[in-house]
Amino acid sequence: MKKFLFAVVSVILFSACANHYKYFGRTYAPTSDAQLYFRETDISEPFEVMGKMDVTVPEKMKTEKIQRKVQSTAAKKGADAIIIDNFDMQAGGFVTTGGNISRESEDGRTKGEGGKSKTKIKKDIVVKASLVKFKKNIPTN
Repeated sequence: MKKFLFAVVSVILFSACANHYKYFGRTYAPTSDAQLYFRETDISEPFEVMGKMDVTVPEKMKTEKIQRKVQSTAAKKGADAIIIDNFDMQAGGFVTTGGNISRESEDGRTKGEGGKSKTKIKKDIVVKASLVKFKKNIPTN
């Protein structure tokens, strides 16, 4: 039972730290680096929006690491640039630690010992971005 409980807790903890992304749109050959923009009007050359992406990361992740994650994910999809549409925090679930500890007494009965549990709201940062492909880099068929 203890091994099963340990396995379940491990899966929950590791999945709580995972980065997730959703992407809807076209995919091109990977690029080496996606430029970062915050408004469409800042892009000086002709382009098309190739897709939309949401990246979810733990709230404690540093902004530089978040930016690298978004840029590398976009580059893998073939984006030349990214327009950050939104950067927001959301509740991602609950994490409970601690609780009662039970042990078997000498007479074979289970005996509970007091313990404290703590529940925290897990928060995530969600970055919404538009992936951009410069028209000069769009392959023609």
